[in-house]
Amino acid sequence: MTRSWFRFWWYWLIIVTCGVIFFSFSLIIAPDFMQIFFDAIFFPASSTHTIFNEVASSYIKFLYGLLGAVMMGWSVALLYILLKPFCRQEDEAWYAMTASIVVWFIIDSSFSISTGFWQNAVLNMIFLLFFMIPLAATYQDFKK
Repeated sequence: MTRSWFRFWWYWLIIVTCGVIFFSFSLIIAPDFMQIFFDAIFFPASSTHTIFNEVASSYIKFLYGLLGAVMMGWSVALLYILLKPFCRQEDEAWYAMTASIVVWFIIDSSFSISTGFWQNAVLNMIFLLFFMIPLAATYQDFKK
């Protein structure tokens, strides 16, 4: 692949990773807004989510913050990989990115489906595609 195509896919990965960082940060600083977002995904035709008491709502906000912190830490590590070894086309960077995304997708989506929240697995599929398209496109650039 030409260097300009590699840079296109590399920028794509940086943008997607920064998007995940922004999403993660939103879970921390705007849990009420994110609750509305997730309610629309998980409870579109139901008012089940409105019956949470104050303690349950506080716990959900805590879990959103915890999830956001973990996702942010993971995304910052991915961003570092992209900015340094991936940019230098070091084989380990491509494998680290790909393994991290695949492991997250399998575990998160399997858990989501097994607990009845298939909608999250659909959301995961969108994120998977945003990452895997450029990773697949750059695979040959890492073969030496």
